[in-house]
Amino acid sequence: MGSQSKNVIQALDGIRKAIKGCGCCCGIEFPQLSIGPVEETLIFNDNDYIVLKNFPGNPEKGDFPYFSSHGHLTDLCGKALPKSRVETAFPLTVPLPEVGLTNWPPEQPAPFDKPPVEAANTNPPGPSKQFYDFGDGNSIVTVGPSLPKIQPLKDGGSQFWVSSIGAISQGSGKYEKARGLASYVGSAYFPVWPANPQKQIPILQAGFNVKVAIVVKLVLKEYWA
Repeated sequence: MGSQSKNVIQALDGIRKAIKGCGCCCGIEFPQLSIGPVEETLIFNDNDYIVLKNFPGNPEKGDFPYFSSHGHLTDLCGKALPKSRVETAFPLTVPLPEVGLTNWPPEQPAPFDKPPVEAANTNPPGPSKQFYDFGDGNSIVTVGPSLPKIQPLKDGGSQFWVSSIGAISQGSGKYEKARGLASYVGSAYFPVWPANPQKQIPILQAGFNVKVAIVVKLVLKEYWA
């Protein structure tokens, strides 16, 4: 084999290793983003359909309206994970008009590496739970506070976001009794968004598509002290 052929093979092998190392389109595990000898990092997407249910409910008796969603998982390149599924529930523990969907936090005072922190309009209206089934016998469940926001747009529509931070409460397969945290941010677009809040409710009740990105960092039970 000539030196030129060896150089080509070495170059192709370097590209293969680089692609494998970055994790792109090679599954949902990203070890290069973990720290320490046993942490695992998962990054993936899901495509959800969210519906506002049980509105207005009876909050005084603990009967809250809630967002319910179902979907499936993909890797970061959009490749579906076979037989995967997502189920989430987000109860609104305060009346929907008080959630403050369009209220944003104030500008933060400098310097940014010390207090004070002006946290107005960032209080989550309730905790949520997420079930991620990877379709291969492995799953995780997370629970924690979620924060939704909506920004009306000049075209008459609006952009919707919801973000959450959750602790792992349980799992199955490889992730049975795993410990760690997960975070996600999802977004949706409404081509029509009425200014009247009462006219917004039917849109949320009819359901809407959401694209979500999820990051999980965890340690398996076998490494517990």
